[in-house]
Amino acid sequence: MKISKRMAKVLTILTVVLGILCATSMVFAADSYVMPSAVSSPADQSIKNISGMLLSVAQLVGVAVAVIMLIVLAIKYISAAPNDKAEIKKHAVIYIVGAIVLFAASGILGIIKAFAGSIS
Repeated sequence: MKISKRMAKVLTILTVVLGILCATSMVFAADSYVMPSAVSSPADQSIKNISGMLLSVAQLVGVAVAVIMLIVLAIKYISAAPNDKAEIKKHAVIYIVGAIVLFAASGILGIIKAFAGSIS
């Protein structure tokens, strides 16, 4: 599969925009409003805590794998000989798509975690 230069530029721009949007959408805030009608048992709270921790770990692992994968690809590209760089560029598209999928999956896990936390 051959990608034209224009398509490569479009994919690069989309990747950068997606990266910026993912990096700037992180908000660390505390919820100050607690619903008075929400009554839950200790078992509900422990299940919520365990599932929240599991989703956090899965999200962290997904982001870490994607970042490590991109760093390894960059190091491989920088340290390669000029003849090998063309070969690495061909296979880099697969790695980039995989990293985007991992970032998206971790974002979806964050959304699931937010929805699961709001359900009472």
